[in-house]
Amino acid sequence: MTKYIYRNRTKKFEKLPRYIYQRKNGWFEIRKRVGGTLLYWGSFPTLEEAELHRAYYIGKKWKVNPSFKANKHIVRKNDHQYMIIKQNNGVRDYYGVFNDLKSARHERDVCLACDWDYNRIVEWED
Repeated sequence: MTKYIYRNRTKKFEKLPRYIYQRKNGWFEIRKRVGGTLLYWGSFPTLEEAELHRAYYIGKKWKVNPSFKANKHIVRKNDHQYMIIKQNNGVRDYYGVFNDLKSARHERDVCLACDWDYNRIVEWED
C-alpha cells in the first residue's frame, strides 16, 4: 500500500517516506516490522521531525530501543492543546491539558521524575 501526504506549499500529493505513517490526528509515526513483529518507534507532530528521527534510527541500523518515544504519554487533543495520559492497570489517568507541546513535555518529565506521584514533588527547577 502506497501512502501519500498533501503538501500545501507545492499543492501536490507526495509519497511518504518508508516506515513513516500519518495518523488520523495529523501526527506522523515511525513503524517497522522486525521478525514478524510490528515495532513502534515514536510519533511526531511534523513530517520533518519524523524524517529526522527515522534517519537517526537508520544510521544506527535500528539498534535503538524502540520503546523510546519523544512524546510518550502525550496526546494531541486538538490543533492547540495536548493532554498527558498514562495507562495504569487498564485505567487511564489524566495529568492535565496544555496549550503547547513544550509545556506538556515539561509536565510529563516532572511526572516521570516523581514516578507519577505528585505528592513526591518537593521542588522542581528548570
